[in-house]
Amino acid sequence: MKLSRRRLFEAGLGAAQMALLSRYGIDEARAQGMTAGKPTKLLAIWLDGGLHWESFFCPLSTAGIAKFIPAPTGGLIPFGYAAAQVQNFDRTAADLNEPGPRRKWRGPIYWDWNMPGATTGAIANSQGAQQHRPYGYAWADPTYRMYARSALLMGADQGTASHYSGIVAGLCGVAGANFRAPAVQAVVAAAMVKRFPDRALPNVTISGVSPTNLSLPSIAAPTVVTNDASVEPTLSDRRESAWKGLRARGMEPDVFFDGRAGMGTVPLTSTDRYALASTTARRGVSNAGTDALLERLYDTYKGASRTVARDILNILGTVRGYEHLAMRDMQYPTNWTACIGSADVCGSGASLANYDFALKLLKSNLVTSVSLRATSISNNSFDTHSSNGVQIHTNHLRIAFEGIGRLLIEMSLTPGAEMGKTLLDETLVYVFSDFGRTFPKTGSDHHPATCAILAGGTIVGNQMVGGYDETQNGSPMGVPVPLVEEDGSTATREPKSQDIAATVLHAFGLEAGHDYFLPGGYGHYAGVVG
Repeated sequence: MKLSRRRLFEAGLGAAQMALLSRYGIDEARAQGMTAGKPTKLLAIWLDGGLHWESFFCPLSTAGIAKFIPAPTGGLIPFGYAAAQVQNFDRTAADLNEPGPRRKWRGPIYWDWNMPGATTGAIANSQGAQQHRPYGYAWADPTYRMYARSALLMGADQGTASHYSGIVAGLCGVAGANFRAPAVQAVVAAAMVKRFPDRALPNVTISGVSPTNLSLPSIAAPTVVTNDASVEPTLSDRRESAWKGLRARGMEPDVFFDGRAGMGTVPLTSTDRYALASTTARRGVSNAGTDALLERLYDTYKGASRTVARDILNILGTVRGYEHLAMRDMQYPTNWTACIGSADVCGSGASLANYDFALKLLKSNLVTSVSLRATSISNNSFDTHSSNGVQIHTNHLRIAFEGIGRLLIEMSLTPGAEMGKTLLDETLVYVFSDFGRTFPKTGSDHHPATCAILAGGTIVGNQMVGGYDETQNGSPMGVPVPLVEEDGSTATREPKSQDIAATVLHAFGLEAGHDYFLPGGYGHYAGVVG
């Protein structure tokens, strides 16, 4: 059944997007068809604080660089750049005056192509004002070409310059103090349930704001798992003091809250049986709202029982996070350190985010969606308002992107669950932040024009889509881009946060108005998903 927006509202869904998947159904045959050849996992990386995207990527013309970007300066803590420093990551000639809005990945090059690890020596075309920095090279490394697996969506209107509201927009597509649609992580998790019923943790949050399922089925609700140690007390029956005498499980026929027979069986302990029976006994005692809450509680009990029965602690104990990259390439050691300036501030690559644990979860095939907060070294976020905020931010951002680039390379070297595929083929990596920041010549304040990176899966890489309106002054907003609207029509207009969320979901083969709905109108970026 094709669901129009009117039909959704008539069904009582409205902005909250009630449980499309449970009420209208994505049956197993459709789930198999819609995801054929598409990614089946999502890794969402939130870079905390709002980013100066334009300091690492450059969609600007020669005139735009002169208008918005400071001249190169900073020495060992370089920031600003000249037009002559901007290069395509694939090292083809960069035409800064091509009209766009679709360009190859390009940006100011701070590393030495001939000696990428160099931390001394003047950067070419900086007039001797800047010294080489190696960070960010992982994206451009010609051995791995991660830029060719990635698309950058630029200049989207986040609809807010408030931190939490911007984070919500990054998660679900709609800015606000509360979620008005489920997070994309939850939508993807729910969509994959019937195809991958053995994934014990469909929607995992390692850190950051939880990607709520809102009113989607409870199976898509976020589970907070911060590291291996956090699994033992909450998702395992190993603790003797809590589980003594209660571990025995029997396989019982799966039954829905309303008494209908489900498919397969559920591994239940005596405590589980009592909890489920007590919950169903209260059905119909109060009102429909109470029954809906009880149903979610009932489904949560069943889901928790399945998860504990899978012994995920033991499974995770057999999986390594980073393992292939360091063995293959000595320039990317597992335990690496990054520094600002001449060791003014240093920190480990491991302090950027718990990428190692994210890799373990993805490699274990226990999960569909994984979300985590990321920063620069030593938990340095990007909410920079100080007088030297742009300079410090720029250098930390390059380090943060270096970490993400190394993560992508590791995923590209990891065999996937499907023969002939890699983990990066099977996973869409979505990198976002709260919003953009005012352009460097006007400081480092909040700015609603944001960007996002989509990598892996079937993304058509080596493209930056969008840009900034160079006729504006101060901190410009985005320019029109080609989009496919929710009704299937094509349009060229300024992008917004809903369009980024829709493109994430489109990458999984999900259909607008059928598998998901976003308030405020939306379309997906044309030509980004293969």
